[in-house]
Amino acid sequence: MEIVFLFCILPLLSVGVFFVPKRDKGLFSLILLVSGVICSFGMLYLDLSAYSVYRAQYSAGFLNPALYIDKLSALFIIMLNIVSLTALWYSKGYLKPYEEKKTATELSLHYAAYLWLYCSMLGVLLFRDTMTFLLFWEMMTGATFILVIFEGEKREKLKVAISYLVQMHICLFVLLTAFSIAGNTGDYSGFDAVADYFSKNGNCPLFILFLIGFGMKAGFVPLHSWLPEVHPSAPGNVSGFMSGAVIKTGIYGLLRIVSCLQSDLFIIAITVLSVSGITGVYGIFKASRQKDIKKLLACSSIENTGIIGLGIGMGIMGAYWNEPVLCFAGYAGALLHAFNHSMFKSMLFFSAGTLCKSTHTQIMDRMGGAMRTMPYTAAFFLTGAIAICALPPLNGFISEFIMYDGIFSLLSNIEPEKAFLLLFVVLALVLTGGLSIITFAKAFGISFLGNSRMPEHAGAGEHKSMVLPLLLPLSMILLVAFFPFTVLNIISGITKEVFHADNIVYFLFKPSILNVCIVSSLPVFLTLAVWWIRKRVLSKRTVAQGPTWGCGYTSPTPGLQYTASSFSNNLEKLLIPSKNTGNMMEPIGENDLFPAGRRYAGEQSAFKKRLTDRFINEINGKLSKLAIFQTGKIQHYVLFALLFMALILVLSYLNLL
Repeated sequence: MEIVFLFCILPLLSVGVFFVPKRDKGLFSLILLVSGVICSFGMLYLDLSAYSVYRAQYSAGFLNPALYIDKLSALFIIMLNIVSLTALWYSKGYLKPYEEKKTATELSLHYAAYLWLYCSMLGVLLFRDTMTFLLFWEMMTGATFILVIFEGEKREKLKVAISYLVQMHICLFVLLTAFSIAGNTGDYSGFDAVADYFSKNGNCPLFILFLIGFGMKAGFVPLHSWLPEVHPSAPGNVSGFMSGAVIKTGIYGLLRIVSCLQSDLFIIAITVLSVSGITGVYGIFKASRQKDIKKLLACSSIENTGIIGLGIGMGIMGAYWNEPVLCFAGYAGALLHAFNHSMFKSMLFFSAGTLCKSTHTQIMDRMGGAMRTMPYTAAFFLTGAIAICALPPLNGFISEFIMYDGIFSLLSNIEPEKAFLLLFVVLALVLTGGLSIITFAKAFGISFLGNSRMPEHAGAGEHKSMVLPLLLPLSMILLVAFFPFTVLNIISGITKEVFHADNIVYFLFKPSILNVCIVSSLPVFLTLAVWWIRKRVLSKRTVAQGPTWGCGYTSPTPGLQYTASSFSNNLEKLLIPSKNTGNMMEPIGENDLFPAGRRYAGEQSAFKKRLTDRFINEINGKLSKLAIFQTGKIQHYVLFALLFMALILVLSYLNLL
């Protein structure tokens, strides 16, 4: 019954949003989504209450859907439900100003696309046969495209959305090829066919193909070029949904393939660790030099995809070395970090969306001082920033601590070559962690602290309809931070059931996780105690207030503050791999008393210019030569159709089709 509601009744009911008044479209969509979330949670509870795997085979015309529910799909469905609820609840307030600018049809299509995206992502997570899985995968791409082009009247945003659509179809083609190779005997049972293929053939070539397909959706370098462009172009209510949930389907697919591996584990682990290390470090390097706050968050998503990939690589390497501690630490760290990233990154994107909407800009150099007028948004953003930097006591620290703990517990008892490989993982984690602190110190400091750089932004405010939804991801962040075993108990079941890791190892990690949670929580409670005592003491006194000392300046202006560019200027000199490919500003000499005007140029990344754009430009150049057939005469077009039909007839006669 749940399946019928989620994939038949709910999509049909979503059409009703076209017949609802403008002011009620958000509420109507939210009610439908809540019913879908309740239904999916009920299905998980009933089917997994006995800690079992649920399988069911259906027949629907040319499709034979194979439903498969286990703890892995359950974890990702929980992530999807929380993020989708937050996104649609947040959308109700975010889209309110658009009720005057957009037509009823445009708003209806946007809300309906949310519901279709939710249903399609559930299908990706629940079905494992080739045709049904790829059908829902394609539906997910189409629904996301509709959401991204909400402001498609702006040519640049429409161009980015079309680029995303093209790259996702390349992703679909790669996955279709990979599944076709696995089912070359006519077996289209999807992941089951992959497991059967891996048992009879070398695993590495086909795994690389799947890594390309799923890695493009997840944002692994160098397949990431769509991600830093689409997230900033999408509306604020869509960016958080995409980063928190949509890109996680790539991680989910990759984990499914990893669970099928049976040979070539060493070379696969090296490949995953190398790609993930480069992805993590490159992503945060690129994020550290952004001026656009949403692009900074998008590049940070690439970094966190790399961290998750490092955990997956550790798990594969642990299985190859027969090291249960490393295997558990890798898979558990990757799964927990995927869950954590869904929570804090969606909260960061929604907070940034509120800020950008209030200031009417995404450029941090035009912001500043927003903490005075938007205190709750600032608090949510700061909490997300602490979590994403893996600082104690929040949830990002717990997931990365598990990886560190697994590595350091082995370093003194393994061979030097193994230790060297693990130190590479540690170096990548340390680099990403350190640069994350710099990056988000810049993002929060430039955007929320200091004085407003634009006079018209001084009165920017926030609305509770865009603040209250953020309590959902915040509650999950605090849950994992202070009660991590509520989620780790589920994850330990996944590592045993899906990845066949030794579950006894989980109990070895429990004491260290518990101790670190207690120790990292003490400063929080100490700070709260000091704040409470200070408040009580000051309540009995008269507190004088005055301006901050201006360091000798009698009339300081907002122009004296750090900008996003100047904050990361010294760090940018080290960023050779991700340095701008445009012309930089000509430096001002020491003797230039009255320097002439300067021009600063360059925003495009080397990857985008040398890989994506180069490939697309070559294709466009070749396709432009076909314009000779666009004569504009209907007689010629009829002739082309007849020639094509004749060609098909000849090939059929020669038995070449």
